Amino acid sequence: MHDLRFTQHAETRMRQRGFRNVDVSLVLSVATRVADDAFFLSDKDAAREIERRRHEIQQLERLRGTKLIVDCYSVITLYHSDRKPVRANGRNRGRAS
Repeated sequence: MHDLRFTQHAETRMRQRGFRNVDVSLVLSVATRVADDAFFLSDKDAAREIERRRHEIQQLERLRGTKLIVDCYSVITLYHSDRKPVRANGRNRGRAS
């Protein structure tokens, strides 16, 4: 559905009205289909998506500093790390040896 081609008319109207291609993708992904050929981003649709993104932001804030250890497709462990990341050579950044 998102591999749409734009007619010359649509490209012209998008430029005139300040829409970008990413705007079209967002509307298509969250709006309500109101006809076989039409989508409408209602206040309710927008509020739902704003709340969902607000929740995602809160999750990211809570998970900041989380380290996840995986092996192939298995999660081995995860934890909140207060330490700075360790370089591949095993030394902490900013530490004098």
